[in-house]
Amino acid sequence: MGQAASGGLTQGDVDEVIAASKGVFNQAEIEALYKRFRALDRGRKGYISPEEFLSIPELSINPLAQRLVRCCECPNFRDFVKLVAPFSPRASRDDRLAFIFQVYDVDGDGYISREDMAMMLKQLAGSSLGEEDTHAIISRVLAQVGAMATTTTAGGPATATATTTGLERLDLPAFRRALGGADLSNMVVEVNVDL
Repeated sequence: MGQAASGGLTQGDVDEVIAASKGVFNQAEIEALYKRFRALDRGRKGYISPEEFLSIPELSINPLAQRLVRCCECPNFRDFVKLVAPFSPRASRDDRLAFIFQVYDVDGDGYISREDMAMMLKQLAGSSLGEEDTHAIISRVLAQVGAMATTTTAGGPATATATTTGLERLDLPAFRRALGGADLSNMVVEVNVDL
């Protein structure tokens, strides 16, 4: 594939991974991420196991660590870069919101349902929230979104699904609208290229 750029990556590999990250990482950052990936991949298997993934100190203390591991089970280097790309200072707001949506869409059906929200609240709050409080929070969140009582159609307006008892789930466009004013500036991790 051409000349080696760094520690086993060819220039073609680097270019491919930069493209996979939507250009949010430069060559030096890709090379630093590759060194980090290889350090995490203790068995040189070409992927990071859940145990290795959880050995990242910042991740291991995160209440959503298990959910993040399930979102990207055993990532290879390219998948690893795509996983960390939303945390780049150059990542777009839409890419960050899409990542958050993916984490909260527990069942992977393209919607964040009441059940998905309940599971995430349990992971975030542990046993400090009772069932009644959990449902009250979810109902409040869904009521505040105030999406229309229609479903998304191909090429049609983005909406959330509602029933006669109220909003039941959010698709990605409705989720983006719901978090329209949210500050995502703390969702940034700098890649140390001096490794």
